Amino acid sequence: MDLLNYIFLGLIQGIFEWLPISSQGSLVIFLNYFLNIPIDISLNYSVFLHLGTTFSAIIYFRKEIKDLFLQKNIFGFLKNPFSTEKNISFFRFLFISTFISIILGGLIYLFFSNYVISFLYINFIIGLLLIFTGIMLYFSKKSFLKKENLSIRNSFFLGLFQAMSTLPGISRSGMTTSVLLFEGFSAEKAFSISFLLSIPFVLIGEIGLIILNGVTFNYFILISIFIAFIVGYFTIGLLLKFAKKVDFSLFCFILGIFYIFLFFI
Repeated sequence: MDLLNYIFLGLIQGIFEWLPISSQGSLVIFLNYFLNIPIDISLNYSVFLHLGTTFSAIIYFRKEIKDLFLQKNIFGFLKNPFSTEKNISFFRFLFISTFISIILGGLIYLFFSNYVISFLYINFIIGLLLIFTGIMLYFSKKSFLKKENLSIRNSFFLGLFQAMSTLPGISRSGMTTSVLLFEGFSAEKAFSISFLLSIPFVLIGEIGLIILNGVTFNYFILISIFIAFIVGYFTIGLLLKFAKKVDFSLFCFILGIFYIFLFFI
């Protein structure tokens, strides 16, 4: 790839990460289909580019992160560091979800990278997974629950669906916000919690990827990560507000059908 392609990758990640349409799936399709980059390398690049937008999220949510570790009352949740019969503290809610998503996500990634990554129908699979994301987004808007519940059961489901986002085509933000909406959280809280949850998930995932595959130093991929960070930081606020107001299930359906169409041609 030349420098312009790496710049374009950073732009895609910096914008698509904040929208529930799977930035990872789009990056894999672009790298593999249009630039003829092998699937395994495409997948690794798409994962590494999340570093840029993760640091954007850290800066954007720095106050919430500080308050979270100080066990303060953020997002309107009462301070409750001890487990009760139904509810747990917000910190423990995120910790359990993160722990489950890292363990299950690692297993899913290993299975995918070892058994599915060389599959000839990878574009078709990504398209189907995007359509599945769209279905989740569509039905989450119709949730009848009106009050959030910080339960162990809900934190488990949140971690489970975030783990699924290690598959390209499954939108991490789409899955986690859908689960939170199903559980009665408002759209504003769902998006904020979703991206707070992404920070440890992505950082630990990057460390795991380095341990598994080692590090190949590449100046250009660092440029992509830097551009993803800059673009991500300046677009996160605007795009999160946009994503709260727009039903992105239709976008997932359209992108999924388009990727399936690319497979057939």
